[in-house]
Amino acid sequence: MLVPVPPAARARLRPLFEGFPGLHGIIDSVLEGVLGQAWADSASNPRVAHLALDFNMIAGDPQAPLAADALRSLPAGEHLAVREAWEDLLVAVCGTVQPYERIDFEQPLRWDRARLAELQGGLPAGFIPERITEESVAAFEALAESLIYNFASPEDFLARGVGFGVRYRGKFVSGCSSFAISSRSLEFEIQTHPRYQRRGLALVTGARMIEHCLDHGLTPCWDAAHEGSARLAERVGFGARRPYTAYRL
Repeated sequence: MLVPVPPAARARLRPLFEGFPGLHGIIDSVLEGVLGQAWADSASNPRVAHLALDFNMIAGDPQAPLAADALRSLPAGEHLAVREAWEDLLVAVCGTVQPYERIDFEQPLRWDRARLAELQGGLPAGFIPERITEESVAAFEALAESLIYNFASPEDFLARGVGFGVRYRGKFVSGCSSFAISSRSLEFEIQTHPRYQRRGLALVTGARMIEHCLDHGLTPCWDAAHEGSARLAERVGFGARRPYTAYRL
């Protein structure tokens, strides 16, 4: 059985996740102990580690004695990312799994600040952009719980995370938030009300979040679960696609 790894000891797990295929902002956040949980076969000399933050990531040596135990601990319905070397063990332990494609993105050689500013100027009349504050966080969460649910509370989100939204007639209709955050990086979460999609609102909030990352020394991270999200990432300036396989158990 894997044992919990406290935040102060998680740095020892980082070598196991070097070169992981995706979810880099989430991995950074869990390894720094900002958000999420971590387990390993040994806190002092780990060969296998499991990170969890609304997604499961398992890395290390699939031949290690407790590698199969790491997979057995995952309930049905959970989402998982592993390296290719783990795939045979995954099928042997978990049986039927549902593979699907996710898309990680390379960082551009240089972010185009002029383009980011241009994207933010494309709002239709009546749509108002703003940064999320104590007065607006409840309305922001009402747009989509996933914008802040990785944090312990709205107050915790405001203290450690960041969000930008677009209002129309007093309600948020689009928003971008820190799904995960660390001193290194920020994983994007973008939601737009179905009635207001295809109006460039997500481009506005995504561009504003990239500016925030650049201003604060953070690497913007975008991990797409479908083609619409991938196209949006490309439009705000992310680089080449790096597809990989994830699994639903």
